Amino acid sequence: MRRVVVIGDSLTFHGPVGPLPLHDPRLFPNLLATALTEATGDPWQAQVVARAGWGVREAWLALQRDVHLQQDLLIGADAAVFAVGSSDTLPVGIPRGLLATLPFVRPTSLRRRLRRGIDRVHPHLVRATGGRLRYTPLSVYRHGWRKSIDAVRLFTRDAPLCAVLPATHRGPYYAGNLRHHPQVRAATLTMADDAGVALVDLAALAAPHLDAYNPDGLHWPFVVHQRVAEAMAKALLDQL
Repeated sequence: MRRVVVIGDSLTFHGPVGPLPLHDPRLFPNLLATALTEATGDPWQAQVVARAGWGVREAWLALQRDVHLQQDLLIGADAAVFAVGSSDTLPVGIPRGLLATLPFVRPTSLRRRLRRGIDRVHPHLVRATGGRLRYTPLSVYRHGWRKSIDAVRLFTRDAPLCAVLPATHRGPYYAGNLRHHPQVRAATLTMADDAGVALVDLAALAAPHLDAYNPDGLHWPFVVHQRVAEAMAKALLDQL
């Protein structure tokens, strides 16, 4: 059994209604494995490491610290996909460093009230600030992306690899703000060209299907999962 490891965010396991089991055949990692199987004649399996809201900073930390990811998944993998970067384009209404303290607030009832309050006012804060506050500072994005690609290549011994250009969104939680998307996209294009990494353009693939997005405005219908899988398969097969 050949393996393709997908490092991603919630786009790897969300469908048009909500999150799904990782083994759901309609999700792009599994569709990718199917496409590779059909193209090569060898059986392929997708192994996914993902978390909702993962940006390159979180992925880089996982690549540094998660021994399971390093030794059980990436070492010996036959191909890899670095599908992180879409969250890094998002605006935030409250600095992320401040939000990171929320899980430690006690008592639990106070933490829940704070969370509900933040969720309620977040779109208004994004509008009030013009989306100026970033999910990930651009300098941090560049550092984390480069380091992550280097780490994936180190552990996979230069197995076929592709990454992504970030997706766009219509998320009401983020006030539909795309202010940072062009900068993150441009930075990714430059770094991928320097590093010789094939890219799959998530925004372009999803653009014809925006009206079929999940009600949260962030996640895809299954037709986009299919299109993304086909593009990733092509990018990897060109290297096999």
